[in-house]
Amino acid sequence: MTPDPVVTAPRARSLNAWHALWLVLGYVVAQFLGSVLAGMVWGFGQGFEAALEGARTVMHSKPGLEVLAWSVAAGLILGGAWAVYFGGRYAGSALRNPEPVGVAWRRAAFRGYALAVLLAVLLLLLAILLEQMYPPDFTRLTGPAEQLARSSGLPYAVFLVCVVFIAPPVEEYIFRGVAFAAVTRSFGVPAAVLLTTLAFVLLHYADKIHYWPGFLLVGALGLAAVGLRLRYQSLWPGIALHCCYNGMVLALH
Repeated sequence: MTPDPVVTAPRARSLNAWHALWLVLGYVVAQFLGSVLAGMVWGFGQGFEAALEGARTVMHSKPGLEVLAWSVAAGLILGGAWAVYFGGRYAGSALRNPEPVGVAWRRAAFRGYALAVLLAVLLLLLAILLEQMYPPDFTRLTGPAEQLARSSGLPYAVFLVCVVFIAPPVEEYIFRGVAFAAVTRSFGVPAAVLLTTLAFVLLHYADKIHYWPGFLLVGALGLAAVGLRLRYQSLWPGIALHCCYNGMVLALH
């Protein structure tokens, strides 16, 4: 009898800091493409409406808050799809690994979620304190999130779903999950904490540029989430923290 041929398993792709960079850049590009897609759909609708009315030219109206809200939603959905694809391609074997070199997509002890809620409340109190000490100039806060947070009706409802239920799991999976594991493998945990938190803060640049305490709050949220991820070896308490904090902040607007 001849021995069975030896089947060599495919070599696993090894995560490193370059993967973290491409993951985050891809997420930013996906959000931009979401805005472009929403704008194209809106423009097509304008042209179709003008054609039905027999108009020779399309009215030069500006897209409103509804288009902005759907742009945010489309960007988050495309970004989430990119993150899932990228994570599955380069970190699939490490998805449930609880160590810092893994993604830690796994359940945590109940006390992890309880601590997440407590931290969300403390961050909210910090936000209120900073707003009292450094009142924001709302005439300068014109970023997409600020506009939608002060809106009503459908734009507000779409934005609420985005910031409370879509953005937290997507961003935690990216920044405290795959990117954190990738940077840890290249440079260690301290560098991963610093670099992923910095990238998370910069992601919110457009909405915080005219209110510097906002950067402090985003950074504090990122550090609290990474602390939960390391303490409970799971992304889920960080997701709970992110959801609770975003929801409470939005409720105060």
